[in-house]
Amino acid sequence: MRFTAIILALMFLLPGCTSDDEKEITFHGRDLAGSDTYKFTLESADGDLWSLEEQRGKVVILVFMFTRCDETCPVTSQNVKMVQETLSDEELEKISIVSVTVDKRHDSPSKLQNWTEDRGYDWPHLTGSGSALDMVYETYGVYPYEESDDSDEGYTVAHPSPTYILDSNLMGRVVWSDYDFPVDLFVEDVRTVLENY
Repeated sequence: MRFTAIILALMFLLPGCTSDDEKEITFHGRDLAGSDTYKFTLESADGDLWSLEEQRGKVVILVFMFTRCDETCPVTSQNVKMVQETLSDEELEKISIVSVTVDKRHDSPSKLQNWTEDRGYDWPHLTGSGSALDMVYETYGVYPYEESDDSDEGYTVAHPSPTYILDSNLMGRVVWSDYDFPVDLFVEDVRTVLENY
């Protein structure tokens, strides 16, 4: 009888202990559960090499865009700027924001440099060789493809618009697939990663 009473008491106590000790972490974007990521190195708009591996210790916000995009990319880039403006200086010291072009034929470092200066963006925008960019596209599920149009270049680029949040160990934590993500919820996800990983 006494043994049964002890077991019953433990049954009531244990759920309380586990729920206090193991806080459930939830995200508004799609949870990537700490998936491995491809550690790429590409050329930044200022001509220097930019390495994802060198960002270890910071939370990374990874964006995909191109300079001639006039629909989805400006919205995503402006949202990222709003995220940057919402976060505190202390938070920003622990964060690295970076964009990778999906227009490998057009977006040279100088084109990226002019584009970022015109819009007042102060995070790195990257390009590189076709093979280097293709590996990034494949591993991050971007898959851009060219479509003919009546622009001076004769084509535009269609592409998915994922925006990733990587933790300080460069593991994938969250991805937002919509180009016009809600800034407030995205900021909450960034803060959750900052606080827990």
